[in-house]
Amino acid sequence: MKKDEREARKHPRFTKILNISAVLDRFPDDIVGEKSKLKQGESFRATTINVSEEGMLINCDFLLPERTTLKLEIHEDAIAEDKFFLLARIEWTKRNAYKIFGRYSAGLHILEGEKKHIEKLIEHFNEN
Repeated sequence: MKKDEREARKHPRFTKILNISAVLDRFPDDIVGEKSKLKQGESFRATTINVSEEGMLINCDFLLPERTTLKLEIHEDAIAEDKFFLLARIEWTKRNAYKIFGRYSAGLHILEGEKKHIEKLIEHFNEN
């Protein structure tokens, strides 16, 4: 007999592609002399793949260490009239098998952001 499948995650993920801008806010304090292609304060393009109330998955062309914080700029007119920002921390990273949306994936935990903006983002991702 087949077991009923349950969502193991606390918050469901909604999948859709959305281009965003990201600024490298801060590397973890215990990383010194890191040979990163990006420096603190530099921006890069990323693509969101899915989002939940507390996190999101992005793809980009930079491998950044876990615990790095990013300031994300969401500037999609379909979500909000004005751009808004979220502060997020990288929880995990991995190399993508295909480079369609970027060479690396990163799972982010949202640290700061207005609840109404996160709700609008989830609503956008949940639309058919």
